[in-house]
Formats: sequence, C-alpha cells, structure tokens
Amino acid sequence: RHFNSSPLTLLVGTDKKPYLVHSSLLSSKSKTFQALCEGNWAETHSREVDWSDWEESTVNRYLEWMYTGSYSVSESSGNPKTPPTEEEEECEQIEEPTEEWPQDTPRPMTPLCACFIPLCNSEFYEASQNNDDFPDISMAHAKLYVLAQYTNTPALENDALEKLHTLLVQFTFSNDPHIVESVVDLIQYVYANTNSLANSEEPMRRVVSTFCATHFLKLLRKPAFKRLQFEGGDFMVDFWEKAGRLIEWERKESDELGRNETKELRRKRIPLQIYEESPRNLYGL
Repeated sequence: RHFNSSPLTLLVGTDKKPYLVHSSLLSSKSKTFQALCEGNWAETHSREVDWSDWEESTVNRYLEWMYTGSYSVSESSGNPKTPPTEEEEECEQIEEPTEEWPQDTPRPMTPLCACFIPLCNSEFYEASQNNDDFPDISMAHAKLYVLAQYTNTPALENDALEKLHTLLVQFTFSNDPHIVESVVDLIQYVYANTNSLANSEEPMRRVVSTFCATHFLKLLRKPAFKRLQFEGGDFMVDFWEKAGRLIEWERKESDELGRNETKELRRKRIPLQIYEESPRNLYGL
C-alpha cells in the first residue's frame, strides 16, 4: 500500500536536492509526517517539505531506515558485533538501585554500559571501529537521533541512541588530541540540539555525559575540554554531578578497604569503570 501512495518531495541540503518518497511510509513511522500528510498545512497541498537545514548524508540514513528498518554509517557496518569485554560483562551484573539511596552514603555513578536500556527488540551488528572512524560515526548517530526527534520517529530515535551507546561502550581512549576534540564536538552538538527534561534526564545527554564522566581523568587536562568547561551550561552540570559521584564513591570504597590493599584488587571490588589514575591523586583527597 505504501508504493501506491502519493509522493512527497523532500528538498534536502543547502542546494535543496529533491528526494521523492512515499508519503504513507513516512506517515506510518513518523507522527510529524502523519500530521503533515493528513492535515491542512501548506506542505500538505504543495507536497514539498523544506529540509535545507539537514545534511544529505543524515537524510540518506533516515530514509534508509524508513525503507529497510536499519541504517549504516560505514562500509564495515553489518558485521557481527564484537564479543563483550570483561568490563561489559561485569556491568551486566550491576543494577540501578530501585530504592532511595541513603543520604549519608555516596551513590555510585551508573556505569556507561548500564545507563541505557533498549526500548525495542531490534538487534544491531556493529563492527569494531578504530579511533579514526570515531568522529564521523559518533556524529552520524547523533545527527540521526536529532532528526528522529524532529520528526517524532521514536523507533529510529531509540535505534540511533543504542548504536551510539554501543560505540561509546566499546571505545578505547587514546592520547590523540583530535579524539578529544571530536568528543567535544559530539558534546556540543548533542547539547545544542536536544532539550533538558523536567522529570528525567534526556537519553542522549545521559549517555554522552556518562561517557565523559567515566573518562574524566583523560579529558580534564586536554585544552579542548578545558575550553568547554569555561563555557559552562547544561553539560558541565550533568558531567560534574556524575564525576562527583564517581570520586566520592571511589574515596569511600578506598577508606573501607584500607590503605594496604592493592589498586588492582580495589578496582575489581568497585562497581565502576575506574581508569589508570586515582581521583585522590588528582584532587589531593
């Protein structure tokens, strides 16, 4: 029935390249397109929608998902997912506390691998990417997530979020300054194009800020991240709330375990992702 529906033209990118799509297909998955096609808007009668603000590559992935139920961001996408790391397997055993945390006890930061629960049953197959791929792939998922929000397409919004979450969990930080710059670009794009929620944390913001808090020791001294700190804003509030919980929990665990216990043993007993350098050394705690 979709292929018999009247076509809709999307004018994409700065050059307004025309994309002819099946209106009923878009309406079946997007509440925004459903309202547009069934309403009495100017676009309803002209059958043209101005998408000059959206990049062609993002729209290509959007339509790929609309027609196939999935999308790719590189030639290597579609390969079987890499086996979970030891940290990912350990995180599967960690659950977010269901009861209110005691006020006199520091609440641990939710690990990155446990801060997102898929909202649908679709499975994804992501190839392991190297750091050179990270900037383009992470931004591609973020931009598609924002477009899915813009068009009120919840299933795609969830798919893009899950793909970015998987990428960040598998990501290995390096000392390459360009990687930090790409992380800052991702932060700025996500926080500029999503809105804070009144009663819960915006899902994409939560994933990105948790990723940064998990790696905060590798980020704080980098010039690009220092510039971001001076800007302040919602991200720094989210970031320091999580990083503060991480520091306080690690300090509490250290006091309880004693001064003579080895760092390696202490890391195994703390249900968080602690990396390389103790926060106490950084802050003199």
